[in-house]
Amino acid sequence: MPSYFFDRLKFLLETEAFKQRPIITFYRCIILLFFLIFKIKKKYQIKTKFSSFVYTFKPYERRGLGGRGQYILRDLYEPFLNFGHKIFNKKFFFVDIGCSRGFFSMYLLNLKNLKAEGLCIDPLKDSLDDFKEILKINGVKRVKLLNGLISDQKNKTRDIYRVNDFHGYYSIIKNVNFADKKIKEKFKISTYTLDQLIIDKKNLKRVDFIKIDTEGAEYEILTESIKTIKKFKPAIYCEITRKKNDIKKLLAKCGYKFFKISREEKHEIKNFNGNILALHKDTILKKGRGGRVVEGARLESV
Repeated sequence: MPSYFFDRLKFLLETEAFKQRPIITFYRCIILLFFLIFKIKKKYQIKTKFSSFVYTFKPYERRGLGGRGQYILRDLYEPFLNFGHKIFNKKFFFVDIGCSRGFFSMYLLNLKNLKAEGLCIDPLKDSLDDFKEILKINGVKRVKLLNGLISDQKNKTRDIYRVNDFHGYYSIIKNVNFADKKIKEKFKISTYTLDQLIIDKKNLKRVDFIKIDTEGAEYEILTESIKTIKKFKPAIYCEITRKKNDIKKLLAKCGYKFFKISREEKHEIKNFNGNILALHKDTILKKGRGGRVVEGARLESV
């Protein structure tokens, strides 16, 4: 218990939310603890500079469910949330791979003066059930939800592991570097490739943006997304945790350049890891897409 407490405290102190708003962030931690102890559900407003929506917290006992991090960090949960709008046209279509309870997707679906339609995929049914409830609360219907996995395999079932109990992470990659020494839980889930869902089954008429947050399975997903990527040249926001050089070569071969989003001034980035924004070279200078990103947001070229 002491180790867990200090690990969580260390994580909190390193967040952008605590650095910018230490008092309110600490206050939310205290309130969240109260909610957990007394099993209180909570609806609350998320407000970023260009998007606003109602989100929920639920007092699940297991970590990785319920939206604890989102409740505490809010608009500073993810740096993309305050200037990602710059890369989108007035109407755009997105795929959210590893959507969880839909926090990132809700941001996209509620961007001011823009209209998004999405396909959101996650292996955890409980998370998707919460997402459905959040969509209903906000009166949003422009999204399809799929309970499954995106990988390099289609029309099969595959094992997915709870690789890190501390954070509640699930992955198809059992030996990812942040995995617990002993994996105690796994289950089987249907798998699809992105090309299967977009090119073959036409779940969306086009794809302008792909977000990938899959705890290590990024390369496996991208290798069977090439038809979609080459046809639509979408912006890709991807968490890189393994096979970094392979991912960089794969996307560079498809004509992509790489950026990091930061509140800081531009500086050289030596490591291709963390959250990477990949923009196709043909869209970087187009108005309403990558050109506005480079001019308006603080992007650091990788």
